[in-house]
Amino acid sequence: MATCGNYEPAGRRIRYLDDLFASGQEEQALKEWSEDNEGSNGLPRHDYKPEHLELGARLHAFSGYPDRAREIMHELFELYPSWDPSIMKTVFRAHTSSPSIQHHDLANGMFKKMKEKLGDKITLEDYDACFVGFLEARHLTYAKLVFRDMIKEGHLARSDDLEEIEDVLSRLHMLYRLGTDISKMTTIGLQAVKSLPLAYHPHVFAHWMRSAVIRNAPEAAGQILDMMFRRNSQPQTIHFNLLLRALMRTAVQQPEHNPYVSKAENIGWRMVEEARKASVEKLPHASAAELISKSANERKELVPDDEDLDDKLRHVPRANVSTFAIMMKHHGNKEQWEHVDYLERQLKEGGIQANSALMNILMDNKCRQGKYSEAWKIYKSFTDVPVGAPGVYPDGASIRCLWKTLRLALQDQVARDDPDLPRPRELLAETVEWWTRCRARTDVERFRIGLAAIEHGALTTLMMHCFSYTNDLAGSLVSLHILGKQIGIFPSDTSAVVLQRHAAWVDMRNKSPAERSSLLYHDVYKKNVETMGRVYHILLERRLQRMNITQDDYTKLTDEEVGNLGLNLLSEFVRVILKRAHLPGAVEAMINQAREEAGVPDMSTGDLDAFQVV
Repeated sequence: MATCGNYEPAGRRIRYLDDLFASGQEEQALKEWSEDNEGSNGLPRHDYKPEHLELGARLHAFSGYPDRAREIMHELFELYPSWDPSIMKTVFRAHTSSPSIQHHDLANGMFKKMKEKLGDKITLEDYDACFVGFLEARHLTYAKLVFRDMIKEGHLARSDDLEEIEDVLSRLHMLYRLGTDISKMTTIGLQAVKSLPLAYHPHVFAHWMRSAVIRNAPEAAGQILDMMFRRNSQPQTIHFNLLLRALMRTAVQQPEHNPYVSKAENIGWRMVEEARKASVEKLPHASAAELISKSANERKELVPDDEDLDDKLRHVPRANVSTFAIMMKHHGNKEQWEHVDYLERQLKEGGIQANSALMNILMDNKCRQGKYSEAWKIYKSFTDVPVGAPGVYPDGASIRCLWKTLRLALQDQVARDDPDLPRPRELLAETVEWWTRCRARTDVERFRIGLAAIEHGALTTLMMHCFSYTNDLAGSLVSLHILGKQIGIFPSDTSAVVLQRHAAWVDMRNKSPAERSSLLYHDVYKKNVETMGRVYHILLERRLQRMNITQDDYTKLTDEEVGNLGLNLLSEFVRVILKRAHLPGAVEAMINQAREEAGVPDMSTGDLDAFQVV
């Protein structure tokens, strides 16, 4: 009972301070804890009790006072060496959350001390707490050391189990986020191949080489491949494909004499020849973890003597579909169509299953040649296949390529009336159907990013141009709403300008043939564009007044709010222009027909209809 009497007040006091801190009164809680610790508040002394010291360390750590938290923690372990070391993780995170490099160094010391205190009782969760802390501090060196110790002490990469491999890869990929340049990626790659079993090495080298591609470092890519040979880790097709990309992306002062490109062409054609001589294996439909597990099970030492590597192992692997795509894109860019045709024949003869990247390059090459309808036929041949037959699921770049092809075709006097080409509304319906299928996938965001590309407004502008060539303002309006409401790509300022120019052309349709062909035609069109711009800005001012939004309010709107405002404004603008030549009922009928043809009959197209606009 005496013991209970001594600790009961301490327990109540700790709960009180904890609740005070949790209620948002952090400074008051710290003040009262300090008074307890100093014995200056006349309350029973708790400063010597471990629970009270632990509370102080925790509260100061949470409040962003790492130095004071560390002092209290040191006092706690000096008085009670066997106290639960879990408080060290809290104080550790306070140090890694600090921008001070000195605090990060102290955190590394705490990590070592925690390992020493916990000994065999240390868990993967303990390592993770420190690993994540150094990741948040963006301290690559210390994060790498924690990752190394996880593996070295048997907490990671213990077996070939898929779940275990996924655990390793998830942490390795977190480490990659600190690889902001090729030098840092090199240190990560070296640490990984030193620490991880051989089965992981192809995956590590592939990420390492991908970094060299992104950062235009062909020498680094070549050195990584050479390291794979020297470490008895036979490079696979993926590694050679990455080398090709790195070499082909390298610019020199005299492009016609680019040694990197010449080397890439030589390697690429050797890979194609290897594929021609043997039946090409299908790309494995497996995750990275499954491939690593398989590699671990099949792993054998190929040659015991490093001196034999050059003669027996240094050969190029056979090309796969990605290799063919790289080579066809390269020779297509150089307009070497005889090479492209040869590669296409080899694909068919080798029975290689196409993917979206290859399909996109085939379409793009036809587009470069001005064979626009053939690009559309390629798309349909890969995507409209019988049930059960192998086909290609188009990615975002595929749909964007179709819109680019259609735009180029419509501005071509000869190709624009080709009956084998889709009309803009037909392609819009194809886009809607494709996106509906994408939304059922877990990786839907990847397809949206691929469709939007780097500049979101570029796709919208591309589509606006297609509809302008067919004088289809209603189709433009519906496409804007589909992009904004279904895909999250809102119109840009450029889209508004394109639509104003489109409206100016539509307004010229009432002119006589003589007027259209006269020298005054261009002046009339220019004046029409200026008029449309004034109409647009008048509608914008009126809309902002109706919504009671000032200039300051407008700057505070979210991107989505700005996007919706712009979408409704453009919808009002289109209806105003169409209403100049048609009755309100006819305008709404035109818009409804465009919605029907696009496959979105129930989608709203603005907050005002043709009867409401002025």
